[in-house]
Amino acid sequence: MSFQVLPAEPSDIPDIVAVHQASWENDPIVGRLMPDVDPKAKYDYDVDFYKRKFDTKALTGSVMHKVVETETGKLVTFAKWKYPYRLTAEQQAEKDKLDLGRTYPPGTNEELYEHFFGRLDTLRKKYLDEEKDYFLHLLIVLPSYQRKGLGTMLIREGLAAADIDNARTYIEASPMGLGLYQKFGWKEIDDIIIDMRPHGGTGLASEKCLMREPGAGSA
Repeated sequence: MSFQVLPAEPSDIPDIVAVHQASWENDPIVGRLMPDVDPKAKYDYDVDFYKRKFDTKALTGSVMHKVVETETGKLVTFAKWKYPYRLTAEQQAEKDKLDLGRTYPPGTNEELYEHFFGRLDTLRKKYLDEEKDYFLHLLIVLPSYQRKGLGTMLIREGLAAADIDNARTYIEASPMGLGLYQKFGWKEIDDIIIDMRPHGGTGLASEKCLMREPGAGSA
């Protein structure tokens, strides 16, 4: 079985959502964000989320790639990078007019949503320079295709560009993905720890914030 990296297109959104939902279903934090949302409403929400990411990529530095099976064209892995960008005054005004806020379908755990993403936003503002740094915002692999090196293909895609620019790279990692990112030279700089018991989970869940210096790592 062979695979290839291609640019992701808006027509891929249904397949991206399928990978997204399968990948995050059992995550101790993300899996508790919409525990009581109707599946159709959740699907529509995720479709709209990715549609907005494609629609606004010129204003957010977003670069999106996919890995597909060469023989079938099946999308099995997706990455959303944010490359360094600087907006003109006109572009900034356009971005400011966009509704980039979050609205939630009924059944969403809004308290957890605001706490988790609010903390992510705070740490991004603290550590990430959008005019200079690269940011691996999303990396999702269909569970049945994990441990085949597909995520690595998309990591290398962005790191190659970052190293050419002699730029740092920021990422937020679950404990499951931490070891892989450390092989590429990312170092922990902060974390998010959430007591999941009030949100229907068990114990503490964490997310690590990592930064990679240009050329670091050997994976």
